[in-house]
Amino acid sequence: MPGDLYWDDTLAWPEQQATRLRRLAAGEHVNGVDWAHVIEEIEDVGKAELRACANLLTRAMEHLLKLAGWPNSD
Repeated sequence: MPGDLYWDDTLAWPEQQATRLRRLAAGEHVNGVDWAHVIEEIEDVGKAELRACANLLTRAMEHLLKLAGWPNSD
């Protein structure tokens, strides 16, 4: 999609959308919020946070199992 900031600039697009959402939250009438991509990004962040938490819990369980299996090791 040529000329689509979402695909062309991964830093400018979220900054632009955040500015528009802040203005909208302040009660200003704002056009140009990329709702489809904003919703997708919010969902992706939630999924990534859940995966990160699951990975940390898995690592903790691995360490606990290693500790139980080899209590005298470093």
